[in-house]
Amino acid sequence: REAGVAGRPRCSVLFLGDSITEAMRGTQFSEAYDELRPRREAFERAFPRGDVYAFGISGDRTQHLLHRVRSGELEFRHPPRVVVLTVGTNNVGRDNDEANDIFLGVRAVIGEVLARLPGAKILLPGILPRGPPPGMRTQMPPAPGEDSAYHANSDAPETSKGAGKKKFDKYVQPGAHTHAIQHVNRRLAALAEGSGGLVRYVDCAHCFLNEDGTRLRPELMRDALHPTAAGMRSWLNTLVPAIEKLKSRELEPVTQSSNSTTLPNTRFNHGSLDTIAEQSRSLVEHLVSWTPHALCVSHVDGTGDAPIVYCNDNFVLQTGYAVEEVLGRDCRFLQGNERANPQAIETIHMAVKGGKACRVRLMNFHKDGTPLINNLELIPLMNSQGKAMHYMGIQRFTRAPEESDMVVAQSSTLPGPKAKL
Repeated sequence: REAGVAGRPRCSVLFLGDSITEAMRGTQFSEAYDELRPRREAFERAFPRGDVYAFGISGDRTQHLLHRVRSGELEFRHPPRVVVLTVGTNNVGRDNDEANDIFLGVRAVIGEVLARLPGAKILLPGILPRGPPPGMRTQMPPAPGEDSAYHANSDAPETSKGAGKKKFDKYVQPGAHTHAIQHVNRRLAALAEGSGGLVRYVDCAHCFLNEDGTRLRPELMRDALHPTAAGMRSWLNTLVPAIEKLKSRELEPVTQSSNSTTLPNTRFNHGSLDTIAEQSRSLVEHLVSWTPHALCVSHVDGTGDAPIVYCNDNFVLQTGYAVEEVLGRDCRFLQGNERANPQAIETIHMAVKGGKACRVRLMNFHKDGTPLINNLELIPLMNSQGKAMHYMGIQRFTRAPEESDMVVAQSSTLPGPKAKL
C-alpha cells in the first residue's frame, strides 16, 4: 500500500532497516507507542511533503532485510530516488556476528536494492555507535518471538546494580562492539567510494557522541542503542542534506557488461571485466562480489606487464590506494623493493609463462608504507582457445610484525588448476 502500487502517493526516499528505522513510524514490532511518537514527529518534520517512507522491522538483521527485499517489499510502481540503508546493529549486538559477515550481508542487500530499483541510489549511514561498554554483557536479550536459548552463550557475565556488583557506564566509548562497527563502516565507505555515484557513505557517529568521542550523549541515545527524539533530529540534520545531494548527483561513468546481473561490485567503477572471456566472467563476478579478501584481475599483454583491469573494494581498503591509482598498473607496485621477494617473483614469472596457477607469500606495502605480508594466490582465466589472457589474484593481507624479516618468499607452484573458471 505505502509503496504506491495501489494508487498511493509516490515514494521519493525510502528508509530500510531495523528498529531504529521503524521508530520513524512511531512503532515497534508494528505496535504504536506514545514514547515513540516524538520520533515519528521528528521524521515527519524533516520530510514535510509526506513522500518519504520508513520500512523498518524491530530486531531485523541483514539476512532478514535481505529476505524482505527478495520477497516483494520493494514492488514500487515508481522506484524511490534514494534508499537510506541502516542495518547491522542487531547482527553485532544480538548475534555477535563477525564483522566480515556483517559487511557481506549489508553488501548483499545493496546489490538486491540496486537490482530491484533501477535508477535508485543508496545512502549508507553505517552502523551507529552503541553500547554496551567493554566488560559488560555484549549480547542483548532476545527480541519478542525469539528463543531465549539462542542467546544462551555470551562472552561476559551479565551485570546488575547492587552490592558486590561492578557498575558500568553504558555510554562510554569505545564500547564492546566499537571495533566491529568501525571495521564494517570502513569497508562500506570503501565500497561507496568506488560505486560510481550509486552509493554514498556518510559518517553519522558524531550525531550521538560528545565532542571528544569518548561517550554517547544520553539525551540523544538514552538506551545506548536507539536514538531518542532529540537524537533522531540530530541524525536527520546530517542525513537530509546528504539525501538532497545524492538526489542531484550525476552518476560517474561505469564500465561494465551491459547484461551483467551480478551485484554489487561489478556494477561499481572499480574497472571492467568486459575483456574476460564469457565462460569465465560470470563466476569471476560472483567471486569478486562475495570474497572477504582483496582481489584484482590483470590482463597478460605479452610485454611482461600485467596491468590491473579490475580491483574490488577490499583491495582499495586494504592497500590504501584509490581505484584510479590501481587500474592500469602491474601489481608489483605494491612490492616496493623486488629484491625482498626474489623466490616469490620467480615463482610468479614461471607460473604466468606456463599459464599455471601459483601461490606465493611475499612482502607488500600499504600506501602509507606499512609492511604487509601478502599470501597471494594467482589463478589463470582461460579464453575460448585455452590461453591464459587474464590472471585473478586473491590477496590475503596481514600486517607484518615489526620483527619480521623483509624476506618472506616462501612460495610454491601449484600443479593446477589450469582450468577455465
